[in-house]
Amino acid sequence: AALQKLRGTSDLSAELEEMLAEQAAVKGQRAKSPWELFQSPALRWQLASIVVLSSAMQLCGNDSMYFYAAYVFQEAGIPEDKIPYVVIGTGSCELITSVTCNMIIDYAGRRPLLLGGYIFMAGWAIVFMVALSQQTQISWMPYLSMACIFAYILSFGIGPAGVTGVLPTELFDQMSRPAAYMICGSLLWFNLFLVGTAFPFIVKSLGHFCYIPFLVVCVCTALYVWFFLPETKGKSFLEISEEFRKRNFKTKTRGGFYKGPEEIKTTTL
Repeated sequence: AALQKLRGTSDLSAELEEMLAEQAAVKGQRAKSPWELFQSPALRWQLASIVVLSSAMQLCGNDSMYFYAAYVFQEAGIPEDKIPYVVIGTGSCELITSVTCNMIIDYAGRRPLLLGGYIFMAGWAIVFMVALSQQTQISWMPYLSMACIFAYILSFGIGPAGVTGVLPTELFDQMSRPAAYMICGSLLWFNLFLVGTAFPFIVKSLGHFCYIPFLVVCVCTALYVWFFLPETKGKSFLEISEEFRKRNFKTKTRGGFYKGPEEIKTTTL
């Protein structure tokens, strides 16, 4: 009854069959530890995917946008006593887009949202750095910088913020999911600490071009999603596992290698 209320439909036979099939596949197994996930060849690419995407969540520079927000809004002529409310507005935009992403994720798919989010963030990072470098020379550049802040945060919310948290559920079975989420959570907090500690030094070293490291992260993550992350929309866990199994146990052979004796099909000369 609870699942029917959540899904909004009474026909849950396909979903229940998938859940039972997954349960049967892991029958007799115990919950895995994070270290066991790192040791398992069968989970190599699933683990790499959540490590890359969870790290990119913090290393993409979204939180660092708030570092510049007050300065940019002040340069744009917003009264100083109103700036905190505008900064809160940027956070509200991220919240709204994250909720929107969760509403459209089953229609748009995971890969398009992730790709679009990181590609747009990379583009806005370039525009933002150009706008910052011309902030004091061109009168309308502060407004462009302000637009970049909102656009960057919106791009993050509609893609990475809404999709990344869903992936461990779809890439790992019931015995591996708790450990996968532990790894994701640890990486999120570690990279948040890393960015918070390093960003002031990056600003001091690179000045207005401080978003170059974040630009590189966005581009590299988009490339990873394009080449290595399969679409999980509309697929059962077993179908997703089969795609990763082919990648995890992919064998390469060379045409010139001797592969052993071949079976004799006929003795006719």
